Amino acid sequence: MSLLLCANVSAQNKDRETVKAEHGMIGMADEKKSAHSTHPDAQWYPDASLGLFIHWGLSSVKDMDISWPMIPGRPLATKTLDSAELARVVAQKDYNLNGKPPLITPNEYWAMAKDFNPQQYNPEEWIKAAKAVGFTYAVLTARHHEGFALWPSAYGDFDTKTFMGGKDLIKPFVDACHKYGMKVGLYYSPPNWYFDRDYMTFLYYRGYQANPGLPQVDGDLNPRKNTHTPEEIKRHQAAYGAMVKGQVEELMTRYGKIDLLWFDGKAPIPNGANVITQEEIRKLQPGIVMNPRMHGKGDFITFERNPPKEDPGDTWAEFCNTWTNSWANSNTQPLRSNAFALGEFVSARAWGVNYLLGVGPTKEGIFPEAMYTNMKVVQGWMEKNGVSVKNVDQLPAGETASVPATSKGKLCYLFVLHQFKNNGKYEQDRLPAEDVTITLKTAAKPRSIKMLASGEKLNYTYNNQEISVTVPASKRTNLVDVVRVEL
Repeated sequence: MSLLLCANVSAQNKDRETVKAEHGMIGMADEKKSAHSTHPDAQWYPDASLGLFIHWGLSSVKDMDISWPMIPGRPLATKTLDSAELARVVAQKDYNLNGKPPLITPNEYWAMAKDFNPQQYNPEEWIKAAKAVGFTYAVLTARHHEGFALWPSAYGDFDTKTFMGGKDLIKPFVDACHKYGMKVGLYYSPPNWYFDRDYMTFLYYRGYQANPGLPQVDGDLNPRKNTHTPEEIKRHQAAYGAMVKGQVEELMTRYGKIDLLWFDGKAPIPNGANVITQEEIRKLQPGIVMNPRMHGKGDFITFERNPPKEDPGDTWAEFCNTWTNSWANSNTQPLRSNAFALGEFVSARAWGVNYLLGVGPTKEGIFPEAMYTNMKVVQGWMEKNGVSVKNVDQLPAGETASVPATSKGKLCYLFVLHQFKNNGKYEQDRLPAEDVTITLKTAAKPRSIKMLASGEKLNYTYNNQEISVTVPASKRTNLVDVVRVEL
């Protein structure tokens, strides 16, 4: 079946290359399908359906995307410069080849820590609203690549202990999830660009592949002048491994039950994937589920930005994407159409994949009002159509549909998605609903066919083990429409 009727293949390919390149820079382990946890407390995951991915950190001070703005040089990956142009680029810090210095240097980015002090932070508001919508789990970025820990950590000096008088931003989030019955997820990035700031370069790594003459650059994006002895490097790597291990242990022991640990890359040191093993983590949280982005194996695999191109099979899986155009700065960016987001959601569920939808709080610690408005819209859709995406199965073997579809016993749910002009993703790009005909190939005869939300009956035919259903524009809504087929 078509996973996303509104997908833009070229845009997806571009996103896929960007994601692949970013994963290469953070040393993300290849995700392999592996046996998932059999612990009773982990069995919620395959039917979790809908999760909320909350990216938050220093970047909210200037309302920019998280971490990646401090890494310039993406255009350098696609252009080989001669020596004169290379010298000009370095002298002018024109690493984005646009005639301007980068928007922000790493040191300027980290300086936002002194201004990050969210006085209106009340994650109960986030989680209460998310629970009402139908989200079943939430994942908060405890520490992203930027290196700032949202809790007072004993490891390093770049956390709330140093800049916020020890205020813990993780505990209220976990407590809110526990209060409202949401599964608790914590994102943790083994790459820590602040901790590694004297040992890494801050240019996009693929730029070096096309331009090996580029210098290693420091936190001001100047050519790095300092060098390190083998002994200094060895001590740094040992401290790095201890930092990652210690911080993960803090997250696993300070807050009660944690249901999910979302890694993003591995420590950039020898054997960096095993500074803390999954076995060690499970001793602290026996029922936890983990992705494989650090260790190469995990309880579920992750698809980022781009939906799976084929059925991932019987492995647990998740597709994460953003409600705006970036992971963090939701305050000034428009939200993507609810029809688009719901289209991705139902398409993921047709493969038996959970959907993790990304949002970003403001520097004050609140969700923009537009976020709550959209949540109300999705909540209304879920109240009428939630049975089609929760605790459902894929179509049985031998059955296929012309649109994404799920099943439950003798019921099948067929999803009618909207089209978008110019391959857009925003509400102004959504095309008016048209009459559509959808099909379901099945040996079973239909008993009744109707719109799930309204209960209105639909006209259909059944010939040669194929059901053909006409969905008139007059019966469609501005969101994803669900056709309920009882066999």
